[in-house]
Amino acid sequence: MADNKAPWLKNLEGAIEPLVMPGKVQAGSTQTIKRGEICVYNETSGYFEPLDAVADAKYSLAISAEEQRSDDAERYMAFYMPREGDVFEFALSAAAQVALGDALIPVASQSQQLARDVDGTIIAVSVGTDNIPDTGTTLTSKSYVQAVIHPEYSYYYKNVLQRSLKKVIHATAALTLKLEDCGAVVTNKGASGSVTLTAPNAVVPVGWHFYMAVMADQAFVFDPKPDTAKVYIAGVAQTAGYYISMTDIGDYAMLLWDGTDWLAINSISGADGDITVES
Repeated sequence: MADNKAPWLKNLEGAIEPLVMPGKVQAGSTQTIKRGEICVYNETSGYFEPLDAVADAKYSLAISAEEQRSDDAERYMAFYMPREGDVFEFALSAAAQVALGDALIPVASQSQQLARDVDGTIIAVSVGTDNIPDTGTTLTSKSYVQAVIHPEYSYYYKNVLQRSLKKVIHATAALTLKLEDCGAVVTNKGASGSVTLTAPNAVVPVGWHFYMAVMADQAFVFDPKPDTAKVYIAGVAQTAGYYISMTDIGDYAMLLWDGTDWLAINSISGADGDITVES
């Protein structure tokens, strides 16, 4: 049975107040909600509702900031929107010696509890340090946990800011990539001939990357820059400045800049499984 609680404690990155936004809920005669319940946005119904089953964690999460009583109408009510650094306090399903960074998972039919685990659906991590002893190394067992919700499960990041979306570019003619294309999925969908992608002309930071995916049965070419850069395929360095190409529909590779060279990683093969190197 849920109780009204105020679970937001603080923000580790300096925010002095929680982020509160409206979320649509059903009439209280259909679904009551207590303040402080972990809620999921049900994409089928379009309403926020209390977390009920562990599988609900696949949806986007928010935490109710007010109560929806049985006589309340369908409406928009206030929800805490978890951000990076927001610390919430929840009961543990079983008392434990929780350590900094321990993984936390949802508990079936318990919208105000989390459980300590290492291989479940990890929706939060422990950030509390109040059970660290002054002497020795034995952590105190406790029945509650201070937790940060993982951004991948936050309604704010998934649905409002839409952080998980990727930029998609369909290149049907030669294209020079830009710095702002970092993380983009670039395909040759719709191409009727060979298409060459050229690495950005500007200096790119270490970690800059993009995904190259063959969607048309045409040569899809990557020209590395600068000309001193090599492309590494399956750990093998190719000749500096030489292009690579893929032709089979379904082939793709993530190309990552390490500050000196381009690393082809996460590649998968189509019909022939070949990446051609300029000769």
